[in-house]
Amino acid sequence: MECRTERSDTYSVSIEAPPEFVWRVVSDVEGWPRFSPFALAVERTSETTYDVTGPQGPVVLSSLFHRELLLLDHKVILPDGTEVLIPYRVTANHRGSELIMTNVKSPGDSAEEYAEQLEWMRAELDGAKKHVEELYRA
Repeated sequence: MECRTERSDTYSVSIEAPPEFVWRVVSDVEGWPRFSPFALAVERTSETTYDVTGPQGPVVLSSLFHRELLLLDHKVILPDGTEVLIPYRVTANHRGSELIMTNVKSPGDSAEEYAEQLEWMRAELDGAKKHVEELYRA
């Protein structure tokens, strides 16, 4: 079986808050519309599954979160049934945290579509940084 690697890009932001605090805030998927351009509306459908309406329409998000490991990984299930794994995690960064996300280009994505996904990823992490730091300072 042939296994072809697609392009992937990782982006991270440093956040002035402890890793556990960052994980707790970002793991609240229903709160994502406060900072994520990907999640315009979120409805929880089970303990680990959410219907998310984003710029490209509705998707299902299945969380693979792990509190002890500070993982925020999740699968996005597109309307055609395609599953996309989103590696997303928090790690310690001296006195604060690093929030890290990787985007993997799907085979059918054009260069323009992938560039747009990267912009959403950066906007989400930049928005999460601002949101978490505001909550932490409050």
